[in-house]
Amino acid sequence: MKTITYKTIFLALITCAFTACSTVDEAPQADTHEGHEHEEEPNEDEVHLLQKQMEVMDIEMGKFQFLNLSTTVKSNGQLELPPQNKASVSSITDGRVKSILVLEGDFVKQGQVLADVEHPDIIEVQEAYMTTQSKLQYAEKDYERAKSLYADSVQALKSLQLKESEFTSLQAKLNGLEARLQLLGLEMEKVSSGDFVSSVAIRSPIRGYVRSIDITMGMSVLPNQTLFEIVDNDHIHIDLNVYEKDMNMIRKGQKVVFSLTNDADSVFEGEVFALGRAFEDEPKAMVVHAEIDNPDGNLLPGMYVDARIVTNDAKVRALPNDAIVSDGGLSYIFVLKPKSSADQGHKDEFVFRKIEVNTGAKDIGFTEVVPAYNLPEHAQMVTKGAFYLLAEMKKGEGGHGHHH
Repeated sequence: MKTITYKTIFLALITCAFTACSTVDEAPQADTHEGHEHEEEPNEDEVHLLQKQMEVMDIEMGKFQFLNLSTTVKSNGQLELPPQNKASVSSITDGRVKSILVLEGDFVKQGQVLADVEHPDIIEVQEAYMTTQSKLQYAEKDYERAKSLYADSVQALKSLQLKESEFTSLQAKLNGLEARLQLLGLEMEKVSSGDFVSSVAIRSPIRGYVRSIDITMGMSVLPNQTLFEIVDNDHIHIDLNVYEKDMNMIRKGQKVVFSLTNDADSVFEGEVFALGRAFEDEPKAMVVHAEIDNPDGNLLPGMYVDARIVTNDAKVRALPNDAIVSDGGLSYIFVLKPKSSADQGHKDEFVFRKIEVNTGAKDIGFTEVVPAYNLPEHAQMVTKGAFYLLAEMKKGEGGHGHHH
């Protein structure tokens, strides 16, 4: 019994020692495996964001743009229309507004009726035309008869001259009344047949849009009073003020990039088509005229603009100002890291790498960017909200490099 007992104890000690050694050897392996699941080599220049985080931060992505930011002349001005493309419409006669046939903002054709104005004098001038026409017919017959009698030496020369004078006078009066009726826009055939009207039509002299209506129903109007304003925005242009020091750089055909003073985010284009020949007093500048593209008709006369006249078409790689952040005295952008085959399981996760850049000229909300190393043309980068990515990265400093 004593031998069995020693053997049993010896086997137990050997088993215990083996078990303890195995436990010690395996513990580091388990810890190493656990660390591998997080990340073997954290990258401090990367930030990881989920789709939901992108939406909350209002992150936008895009590519480089190629813009002219340095070789331009800065200017400001106002959207204008040439005189031929705007009209102040008034009545040819005084009277009372009988009808208004358009609304502000309506498109009208040249000659389209805008309103009707009535007045008793309109009827009187038609009556006068009819009466004069009748008298002229009689005077013409009387004059022809006098010429025949004078040829036969029956009637004196004085009588013939009197008949001729009366005929000529009535003919001139009829011509004057006819011109007046045509000026009122009345149809001569109807007037000649006695089909009188009591009102005249106010017509648009040009095609365009009704900018303003300055009358109401039943209102009394005068001939020199503006009733409507019509504008044709198809030929809208900019009058830009260019100072004397910059005039030698301005030429016809140069490109103009501009934005509205109260909407700097929308950028439009145009082209210089004429240069002023005299300096304005206030401000001391010359006016440069530029045609613009206005396909949607959203640009209206009177709007103020900030513009850049491109004097040399040298373009640089540029990004919106919101795409660039400063950190430690250096400038950076965030570039989307392409997903590898191992990342396909994280479709809603985006990885951005912080890239150092040098910055150059700044204008119209963009900054010239020169990356520290070449990036592919198709590279996607943060164009809006880069500040939030930098803040997210700062929160994760000292961690694993993942920032959710």
